[in-house]
Amino acid sequence: MEEHTKRYVLIYFFVFGFVFALDEITKAFVKTHMYVGQSIDVLPILKIVYIYNSGIAFGMLSNISGILRLLVLDTLPIIAIIASGFYAFKNKNILNSILMGMLSGGALGNLVERVYFGKVTDFLYFHLGNHYWPAFNVADSAVSLSIAGLIIESLRSSK
Repeated sequence: MEEHTKRYVLIYFFVFGFVFALDEITKAFVKTHMYVGQSIDVLPILKIVYIYNSGIAFGMLSNISGILRLLVLDTLPIIAIIASGFYAFKNKNILNSILMGMLSGGALGNLVERVYFGKVTDFLYFHLGNHYWPAFNVADSAVSLSIAGLIIESLRSSK
C-alpha cells in the first residue's frame, strides 16, 4: 500500500475506533451511574436520560419485527460499515476518511448493543420548552453528522 493511501486508511480507522470507543464508554457510564428511566437536567435544553431504543436512530422503526427487523437493524449496519470503508479508501480524501470513520464507528456502536441486548441505550435528550427531540446517543450523533457532512460536501463539490 502506498504511503499516501496509508494516511487515509489510518485516519479512517482512528476515527472509526474513537467514535466506537466514545459511544461504548458513554453508554457504559450511563448504565453504571443511572437507573432506567432516570433523568438528570444538565442544561436548560439538555437532559441525560437512561432509556432503551429498540429501533434505529431516534426510535424510528421500533415496531418492525421478523426478517425485516433482521435485514434493517442488523444487516444494513454491516453493509454500511463495509461500504463506507471502501468509499473512504477509494476516495482518498481526508474529509471523506473522517466522515466514513464516523459513520462506521457509529454503526458498529449501535449494532453491538442491538446484537447483544436487542436494544440500544439512548441518553441525550434535547428540548426547547416543551418541544423534545427524540433521545439519542453518541453513535446516532456520529452517523447523523457524517451523513450531513457528506451531503454538504456533495453539494459543495457539485457547484
